Amino acid sequence: MPGERSKPIMIGLALLAIVAVVATIAIPTWRNHRVAQHLDEALQSGEAAKLVVMEAATVRGGLSQLKPGDLSFNAASSLNAYTSKIDVSETGRITIATQNTGAEPDPVFLLTPLDNSATGGNAPLVWSCDIIAGATEWMPPRCVRPALPAPATSTKG
Repeated sequence: MPGERSKPIMIGLALLAIVAVVATIAIPTWRNHRVAQHLDEALQSGEAAKLVVMEAATVRGGLSQLKPGDLSFNAASSLNAYTSKIDVSETGRITIATQNTGAEPDPVFLLTPLDNSATGGNAPLVWSCDIIAGATEWMPPRCVRPALPAPATSTKG
């Protein structure tokens, strides 16, 4: 019978449609996950630079006391497959340029040290993280702006 021959074709077409719908959802999700992993690895490459800034600020007594030679850093030793450049400015700001992440264009991150010692925080510095080039949709979870508590004020009375 002609109807019996068309059943396998209809089932095959239905399965093909299901696979197409799943692929339409899964492929972009997988791609976004991979890009996020690559950007996270790029940010991890800046950890050594953050330690250099933290140590210099601790030794000098704060970010405002940094001297031009305090922040010497061998950036080449921290580069990885997803980091093309790490630069530490004289004020302690760290710029991380990414490469081969899958994001278009590859983002550039700016890590800004914020003095946390006056607020009684556990760490003398906290880090603000921004994307200064590239799409903000690629902001990794580890790259969030910290909420600094207001300094304690004394009341006379």
